[in-house]
Amino acid sequence: MLTTNRMLSQFDPWGMWNQINHELNSQWGDLLNAPAKSHGTPLNLWTTYDRAIVQAEVPGRGPEDIDVSIHRDLLTIDIKPLAAGDATDESLVRRERPRSNVHRHVRLPFEVDAERVEAVCEKGLLTVTLHRHESTLPSKVEVKAR
Repeated sequence: MLTTNRMLSQFDPWGMWNQINHELNSQWGDLLNAPAKSHGTPLNLWTTYDRAIVQAEVPGRGPEDIDVSIHRDLLTIDIKPLAAGDATDESLVRRERPRSNVHRHVRLPFEVDAERVEAVCEKGLLTVTLHRHESTLPSKVEVKAR
């Protein structure tokens, strides 16, 4: 006679996980499948031998809404919020647009020549080009024979 443990045959760890996930999602939204939340505006950083390029998304903003500053190897980008645009006779159901300034601090892999920083805002994209300070560039040492 073959005996099976009824309790083990009904144990389904993935089913339990799916049930917990369903309960969490019904209360707080799709937490497990949602993309990671960025702290501020999304940006990318590229570096070459003698410069770094930072691109940040700034939709709807112009140069007058953006402040860029550099101190040694720390780039700071401050972005003013868009106008509220809230209608007085409608109830706000969801707010995702920031109501305060967005601050991004980016530590660069080298010190920057502050006199050669260029920042351009075009079509919702801020591009900051930062040239490496000459004193931090590697120097070539000539090898002599004896």
